[in-house]
Order: sequence, then C-alpha cells, then structure tokens
Amino acid sequence: MKNSLPKIFRQGVRLGTLSLLVGVKLSSIGYAGDAKGHALKAQGGSPPHSEGKNHVTAKSKFYIDSKDKAANAEHHFSMAQAYASDGEADKAIEEYKLTLMFDPESALVYARLATEYVKKGMLSAAMETCKEALQRDPNFTDVRLILAGLYSTAHETEAALTEYDRILKKDPKNEEAVVYKAQVLLEDGKGAQSVIVLRHFVKDNPNSGLVHYYLGRAEQQQDHFAEAETSYKKALAEKRGFTQAALALGYLYEEKQKISDALGVYKKLFDDTQDISAASRLATIYLKQEKYTQAIPYLQAIEASDSEDLNVRVKLGLIHMEMKQYDAAIKVFKKILEKSPDSDRIHYYLGSLYEENKQPDLAIKELKQVKSDSRLFPEAALHAAYLLRVSRRIVEAKSFMKGIVEGPHHTANFFLFQASLEEETKNLDESIRILEKAVKEYPENEKVRYYLGSLYDRQGNVDKGVDQMQAILKINPENVDALNYVAYTWTQKGINLNDAELLLKRALKLRPENGYIQ
Repeated sequence: MKNSLPKIFRQGVRLGTLSLLVGVKLSSIGYAGDAKGHALKAQGGSPPHSEGKNHVTAKSKFYIDSKDKAANAEHHFSMAQAYASDGEADKAIEEYKLTLMFDPESALVYARLATEYVKKGMLSAAMETCKEALQRDPNFTDVRLILAGLYSTAHETEAALTEYDRILKKDPKNEEAVVYKAQVLLEDGKGAQSVIVLRHFVKDNPNSGLVHYYLGRAEQQQDHFAEAETSYKKALAEKRGFTQAALALGYLYEEKQKISDALGVYKKLFDDTQDISAASRLATIYLKQEKYTQAIPYLQAIEASDSEDLNVRVKLGLIHMEMKQYDAAIKVFKKILEKSPDSDRIHYYLGSLYEENKQPDLAIKELKQVKSDSRLFPEAALHAAYLLRVSRRIVEAKSFMKGIVEGPHHTANFFLFQASLEEETKNLDESIRILEKAVKEYPENEKVRYYLGSLYDRQGNVDKGVDQMQAILKINPENVDALNYVAYTWTQKGINLNDAELLLKRALKLRPENGYIQ
C-alpha cells in the first residue's frame, strides 16, 4: 500500500473537517458521560437508581468503578488530544489506545486514532481502525469519508466508490462524497462517468457552488470548453468570492488564448478579494505583453503580501530597469541586498544600473562583489575592468585583471582584455607574453591566436603571425580573417601564390562583401 499522505488529505482526512472529532467537550454530558455509559453496558450494569434497595451497596460500588473508568477514559483522551495538537503522533496513538481500554465502544476515539495513523503513514492500521469505528457507529459519515479515501489511495477503486455511494444514499446532498467519488472516477480513467455523476448531482442540487466548480474541472479535463466555462460561472454565481472557481475560469481562458477574458476575471477577483494568485497571473500576463506599467501595481501587491518573496522584488526591479526608471530599480535591489547580501545577481544588476546612472565608482564596487564561482563572474569582472579603463584608471585595471587571470576561474576573454590593456600602453612585449600564455591554456581559441598573430606581425615577426593564422585554419577552415591574412601575406611575399589564390577565393565565397583584411 502506498503511503501517499497528501492524497489522503485530499480525500478528506482533514482534522478541521471532522467536526465530530474537534471541539469535543469532556464533561458529564459529553465524552465522559458516553464513556460511563459504554462501561456500564459492557459489564451488563445500569445506573444504581434503577435497582432495588437490596442491591444498593453492590451496585453503588459498581457505579463508582464505572465512574473511575469514565474518568480514566476522559484523562487519556485529553492527553491524546494534547499530544495530537503538538504533533506528537506516537504519544497520541498510545493515549487513544489507553482510552479504548476504558471505553472500547467509542466510535469517536477510533476515529481520532485513525487520523493519527494517517499522519504516521500507517494506512493499513488507519483503514482497520476506521472499520472499527463504523462497526460502532455506521452513520459516522466523516469516518466513512476517511475510509473511502484510504481505499482510493490503496487503488481499491470499487471499495472506495462503494463507501461514497453509501454516504450519498443516506445523504444525497453530501458535496464531499460526490466530489471525491468523481475524483476517484477521473483517476480511474472514467472521465465521462465522472462528468455524469457531477451533472446529476447539480441537477438535483443546483445551488451547490462547490460541485459546479468540480464539474467545471471535470468538463475541462474532457476538453468540454463551453461546458467548463458555464460550470465555473455557475459556481461563482452560487458562491460569491469563490477564489478557486475564478482562478480556474481565468486559467481556462488563458488555455484557450482568450487573454482579454482572463484579465477580466483576474481583475475582478483581485478587486474583490485582493487575491495574490490573481495578482500573480495579472503580473505575468502583462509582463509577457511587455506592458510593464500595468504589471507594477500587481507585483507591488505580491511584494507587500510576502516580504520574503525576493523573486517578486527582482521582477519589480527588472521592470523599473526596462522602463529606465533607474533610481527606482536601485532602491528595489538595495532592499533585496538587505535580505540577501551575497546575491551575485543583484550585485550585477546594481552595477549595471549605476553605470547607466553615470556612477562608475559605485558600478565597479558592485560588479567586484560578484563571486568568482558565479556564472555572472566573467561578464561582471570584464565590465568592472572596462569601467576602470574608460575612467582612465589603467594601473588599477591592470592590477585587477592580473589578479583574475592568476586565479582559478579565468577565461580566454580575461587574457584578451589584459593583453589589450598592455597594448594600449605600448607594452607589446608584455601583451605578447600574456597571449602566449593564453594560447597554452586555450589552444583552440581562435580570437587568442588571431590577436597574438597580429601582434607578431606588428613586431615584424611575420612568419610567427602566419603560423598562428594557419593554426586557426586547422581549427576552423572557414575563418575568413585568417584566410585573408595568410593569402595576402603570401601574395605580398610572392610565395605560395597558387595556394594564396585558393585561400582568397574561399574567403570571398564565405564573405563576398569583405575581400581584404589588413
């Protein structure tokens, strides 16, 4: 048997719905009285006032014993309730068992014990305990719902349907029973039969908003769009503020690409109830439509409802970025950093925003906060170095890049940028040294080899330059820049002219608009 506890709770094992199991008054007219009566019945006795005078002493003693049993049952029942409330199922189970020692005929105690077995995933024990409860009280509907749910979880479909039918025979208006019955049929692949059951119920009970809603879901699963729409609307008409029905109708419209109708449903639901799910759908639709202004108030509503939902704040910040509301975006992201100071993504966004705001120092500071093992690190580090460069802080940029390329998380682009900084300051020898190191680490990188070859050429080492270009062509025979470089170099030197012509023709075929590279 599968210990599928979540499904069991969907089938009705919810302590809040078991009305007879909640709020029991342990008083002389409540549980304690019942316990006393059961104890007397079990021993063939009756209260002393029904006996003759000759038997007063003996019967009085028996009555005192019965009162002790009632008191013990009441005590253990109270302890079990307390343990159950505290989530201590094992202790609650033991106390309920002790209660049954003093009051073995209480259907209520068996029912409570069954719910604790469910919490523990002991579904076979829960099933047998429900049966014990129903032997003592066949009309205990809530327990029969639990038993039916347990049968369903155990894939004993016919047994589950039988229990639901027993409930409906006794109470034809029981919404839970018909809804769960329909669910069992759906899970058994009998969607059409499920629809029939629900349609029959709402025909006899047209004011049942709950069942209209579940009928809508069943119709939707059968691809009955019009019928599902009608059922959801009836559910909303019968049950004002029915959030699930409104959301289901909105989802249905989205599924059928009736976005305008979906927006109308979500807006009404949000206006009436401030429902956050409706706000989320509205924000999502407007973001997809790139209607950022319309999305903002709904994202703000979601943010206000859950200050811990950082994803919503990120979306809000990104919208402000997209709308070029940089100060507003910075404010949002700085608030996120208060909750998540190590977020590489937020530091990166702030760096970009400060750059847009012409605040390079702050931008550099944020970009440098991105950790080296982050996927954002390569872009963040290069951009920080770029900002240092354009701020004419070349020495600092060189030092920064040197630290990065000597670290464990460098890339070929880091070497390229470092070499360009040295080239910019006319230090070609150092630039070449950096690129020669890069070629050893990234021998397949065409950009590194091309840059190195061009620097060799500038220093007059033409043959070394050609070697790098030929190495590129071994990696990628269609690299047009390398083809042109080799071909024109050979042509200028008057060597390998036939091969040079072939390389030029190949380059022209690949890129007709660019036949010359110097």
